[in-house]
Amino acid sequence: MIDLAMHMMDIVQNSLRAGAGRIDIDIIENSAGHTLLFRVKDDGCGMDGETMKKLDDPFFSTRTTRKIGLGVPFLKMTCEQAGGTLKVFSEEGAGSIVEAVYRTDHPDCLPLGDMGGYLALLLRANPEVRFRFICRIDEAGFLLDSDELKEQGIELQYPQMLGAVREYIRENLRGVYDKQASHGFLCM
Repeated sequence: MIDLAMHMMDIVQNSLRAGAGRIDIDIIENSAGHTLLFRVKDDGCGMDGETMKKLDDPFFSTRTTRKIGLGVPFLKMTCEQAGGTLKVFSEEGAGSIVEAVYRTDHPDCLPLGDMGGYLALLLRANPEVRFRFICRIDEAGFLLDSDELKEQGIELQYPQMLGAVREYIRENLRGVYDKQASHGFLCM
């Protein structure tokens, strides 16, 4: 994975396979502490203790289509390479939380990537799921809630809306990072 957007897409796909009806995605940067928290929280089926023990094994997967699961091991590798840590919390029947912490002052900290593009695709492909995305650097932030988009009459099933929502997300992310230009690390 070359950026956080790709990791986000991979971890969110796990949440979708777990039957999540709500997925929260947080990217929270603390410029003074030089840390970035990347978190995905879902209300899916969760994992039992045995599955949790095998999460960082690349030759383990709950999928039946293949026996290799590289998403969590790659996420662990990239955050540890950037001086960070990975924690996974889960309870069977109660969902999961994946938290990766990166050191933003480390040269191996990943760029944000095309978060707007990936989020727009997730929203369009999964209209039955409530997505809440928060990106914050210190006090500057942006919140996207798919239920609020629906309440405003924005139907992502129309192809022309996909591009508009993608640009809306990108513009707001640029706004967050522009406000913190002297401190923010992530590249857009």
